[in-house]
This record gives sequence, C-alpha cells and structure tokens, in this order.
Amino acid sequence: MNKDYKVRYISTNGKKRKIVTYANEEKRNEHIEIKKFLEENLMFSKFTKAYVPKSSIYKNARAHMYNDIFVKYDIEKFFDNINHNILVRMLHEQLNLKNDEEKYSILEISELVSSCISGKKGLPLGLVTSPILANIYLKDFDNILYGKLKTLGLKNIIYTRYADDLTISFKNPENVNLEKFNEELFGIEKIIIKLLKKYKLKLNLKKKSIINLTVSNHVRITGISVTKITNGKRRLSVGKKKIHRLYDDALELFIKKQDKDYVLTNEDLYNIFRVKGMESFILSVHKTGYNQFFSPMMQEKLLELGFNSLQELIKKLNQ
Repeated sequence: MNKDYKVRYISTNGKKRKIVTYANEEKRNEHIEIKKFLEENLMFSKFTKAYVPKSSIYKNARAHMYNDIFVKYDIEKFFDNINHNILVRMLHEQLNLKNDEEKYSILEISELVSSCISGKKGLPLGLVTSPILANIYLKDFDNILYGKLKTLGLKNIIYTRYADDLTISFKNPENVNLEKFNEELFGIEKIIIKLLKKYKLKLNLKKKSIINLTVSNHVRITGISVTKITNGKRRLSVGKKKIHRLYDDALELFIKKQDKDYVLTNEDLYNIFRVKGMESFILSVHKTGYNQFFSPMMQEKLLELGFNSLQELIKKLNQ
C-alpha cells in the first residue's frame, strides 16, 4: 500500500468492505485539486446519476417512476475491476475532446491516474477522485448502451446508471405478461454483457431483477421504492424497513453514549456519521419527516429517553 494511504475495513450487510483513506493532508489536498480540475474540464454522461451535481438516488428512481417493466443489473466489483490502461485512454480522449490539438498528453494523463490509484487495477473506495474517474470510465458505455436500447422498439425506454447499478425501464401499455417481452429482455442482457467486455467488466447475474409493476405494486430502485397508489399515480419512498433501521441504529448509539463506563470506538464514531447521513437521505425523500412510520411503542421509547422525535435524538449524537 502506498505510504500516502491507509486502509480500514467496515462491515455492511454482513460483508467487509475495504476503504482506503488518506495518511496525510497533502495527498488529500492534491486529490481535491485533481477532482476540481476534472469537473471543470469534463462533461459527464446524462445517464449517470451518482457523484454528479444536482443528482441523487431519489432522482435516479424518479426518472423511471411512470414506467411498468423494470430491469435491474449490478456490475460485478465495479471499482475493483476498473482497468487503468482503459481509464487513461478514456480520460485522454475526453480531456482533449474540445481541442483541435492534443492539450494533454498520454504521459500526463498516465501520471494523473497513477496518483489516484493504489494497486495494479481498480479505483480505491474512499478516495475523492475515484467516483469521478469511475464515471468517465463508463461514459461511452452509457451513451452506446442507450443508443442500442432505443433500437429494440420498446415504448418510453429509460436507462440510468447509479455507480454500478444499471436500471432500464419501459412502458407496458397492453398490460401483457413478462413472457411477451422475453426476446427484448434477452436482447437487453446480451447487449450489456457484450459492451461491458470492452471495459474488462461483467454483470453480477445473481443480482439481476426483472419486475412487472402492472402485476406487482412495488419496485425498489437503488434504495427508493416506487409504489402504485390510487388513480394510476405513483409514490416514491425509502421504505419502512430503512426507517426502522435508522431508529434501531440511532437508539443503540445513543444508549452507548449514555453509558459513562463505555468508550466510543472508531466504528461507533463512523456509525454516528453513517446514521446522520442516512437521516439526511431519508429527509431528502420524506421532506415532512418520518416519525409517522414508528409504532406507538417506538414513540413511547423515544419519550422515555426524553425526546419528542427521533430527529431530536440524532441531533444529540454528535454532542
């Protein structure tokens, strides 16, 4: 591992994830400047909804809100498998796109990429430059994929990518069974697999999901639920399960803090940060609050702890 970085592991959904962080402020500041340079000189695919200004998981789901058939895929170990040579080529092409002559040489781009990596392949999770480089890596993929999807003749076909999550949706005006779209669905998968090979990537087919909202009444897109309600309308929500998890995690951390004999660990401090981030995300969707999702018993527990709402309790976690 490069001396400019340090590694830690966090557990999410029972799996350990490797996170690379900065060992010194000098390297962090260098990456902040690189990120700023790239943002000022690059244009991103309109299909990518992660790590771009004025976008979010909520907007990613909203783009598909009034379609009926949803096809969801996951790119296997996306950040880990990004090929550095392809990344250099893509970045060189995109940075020189607006110039009649080569403004940035391959050598300069190679040096830039080398300063943002820590191994023989992949982009480290945790570095400020990794998300923007990952988006550029798949910019051409996004544009080519959408062009090919449009040739399938499906009504109102929409494609978005949120990091490694691909979502494709289209209308089903005749309310026909999914089997009627077998040929088109097979075509979609074949197109994606073939295109990803050019980028040394592949789909994780275990996470493939196809949902017909004319049969079901609910689909989740990158953590946001699209639900059918009355009069043909749709509603976006984060889902009760996520809100209840916020409640459980926040209460567990608050009770730990109240114990004078307990010393908060680095993992606890990270989880406080995570809980506050999760709450911000939930409030970005449920703008009027989320306490209505709690049972009377859950509300009573908050009152016992001296709070009228979970929002009040979460504010206390950093104090």
